[in-house]
Amino acid sequence: MSNVATVNKEKSKVFQTVLSSPGMNEKCKINLTLSRQNILLLSRLIEAGFLTDKNPFDDEIITALPEGSLAEFRTIHEEILRKGELTEFYECLKSL
Repeated sequence: MSNVATVNKEKSKVFQTVLSSPGMNEKCKINLTLSRQNILLLSRLIEAGFLTDKNPFDDEIITALPEGSLAEFRTIHEEILRKGELTEFYECLKSL
């Protein structure tokens, strides 16, 4: 096995350990104030990075995320679009 693969595997194990630490599943409330431009951008980043079958980048943290995290990111994606009143607009943009 190459040195890079070994380092990546070790990083992944560290991130998995951190993510499974006590208290990491506790919910935290975060209040954000974003422009509609940034809501669209954040929605696209979440969708492109987590919610597609394509893997646009190789990242040890993302590969270490538990399965339930994807559902939570989907909820965040939908909620910020809904609160910004941009859901329909975002879908129209994607269809272009």
